[in-house]
Amino acid sequence: FLFLTGANMAGKSTFIKAVGVGVYLAQLGMGVPAKSMRISFFDGLLSNIHVMDNIVKGESYFFNEVQRIRKTIEKISDGKKWLILIDELFKGTNVQDALKCSTTVIEGLRRMQNAVFILSTHLYEIGEPLQQYPNIQFRYFETHVQDDQLAFSYQLKEGISNDRLGYLILKREGVVELLNKL
Repeated sequence: FLFLTGANMAGKSTFIKAVGVGVYLAQLGMGVPAKSMRISFFDGLLSNIHVMDNIVKGESYFFNEVQRIRKTIEKISDGKKWLILIDELFKGTNVQDALKCSTTVIEGLRRMQNAVFILSTHLYEIGEPLQQYPNIQFRYFETHVQDDQLAFSYQLKEGISNDRLGYLILKREGVVELLNKL
């Protein structure tokens, strides 16, 4: 289980997608855009990346996140070997519910012996209670801020990032200034 943190624009989503594409291409026997790659064979690959609401059915974004996780759990309970990619679990609800729901799901999924999970989140607070589990690895993408300028290493480091750059980006892009002029 890979628990991935980092600030906005640090590379979490791109990393998850690149792993998915690389594994998919390798499993097809095709070339992979990498210097080298070692992977296990997977019977299947599932992603929880592009979840959407459904206004016609009256289904919220969060409801569909819950449904996608439920379907994922049902699918991977078949004993086959799976790679599961999850980008920003439960971002469609408030922070307290997202923390509780994410922790519950991660603590359950980490018990799956037949699956490899890569999960990204901005909710670094989840990481501390999960550090008791030896089968969860913690990685982050490093960011640096100097004089309101952002710099990204795009290098995976060991540990958990507690960087918060959302407001800085909002301010840097002139939104705060525009609002002050209203």
